Amino acid sequence: MDKIRQGKEGRGVISKLRKSLLMSFLRPIVKFFRYPLSHTLPFMRRLRLRIKGLNFARRLKLEGPVEVTWPERIRLGSDVTLGKGIYLGAWPQAELVVGDNSYIGRWSIILANQSVVIGNDCLVAPGCHITDVNHGIEPGELIRKQPLSSKPVLIGNDVWIGAGSSILPGVTIGDGAVIGARSVVTHDVPDGAIFVGSPAKLLRYRNRNTKDESFKQT
Repeated sequence: MDKIRQGKEGRGVISKLRKSLLMSFLRPIVKFFRYPLSHTLPFMRRLRLRIKGLNFARRLKLEGPVEVTWPERIRLGSDVTLGKGIYLGAWPQAELVVGDNSYIGRWSIILANQSVVIGNDCLVAPGCHITDVNHGIEPGELIRKQPLSSKPVLIGNDVWIGAGSSILPGVTIGDGAVIGARSVVTHDVPDGAIFVGSPAKLLRYRNRNTKDESFKQT
């Protein structure tokens, strides 16, 4: 009788163990389908980017699918928001940094062959193009066969870049600057300046009392 009782108890332990393992497998699946897609899709997108090697801090918000290349060379700060259809492209030797509390609008493209750094609390409107890389254009050879050239791009804190603007290689944009929509920025922008046009030129300073004698419009 004791052997029969022990056999039943052994089978009961095995049965409980099987149920426990089954529940541990099913629990995350049930949890996934319990919440609406608006909650689960961003989580899955963040997980996908993390698995690919993207470095991001707390509370990354994704408004839609995002594409990245060489994610190990990309670093996002806390509370960064990335709009739908963004492309973040980095070369293996590059660094691409987006600071805390910054927003990158949908369909924007950021390319880093050497260094692109965007500061904290920045707003990059939809459809912008920020790049530190350019093609060679020397005569006598096909452009597509010429080597790339790179110059670092540095965007300060609290900068607003208007929709459809392009920031070209070698540009530094100072803190608190504003770039008007569809501008093409080819030269440095001082702190607090408002630049518009193609090529972008100084319109005025946000603080009308500001005077920067060292800055000469080119």
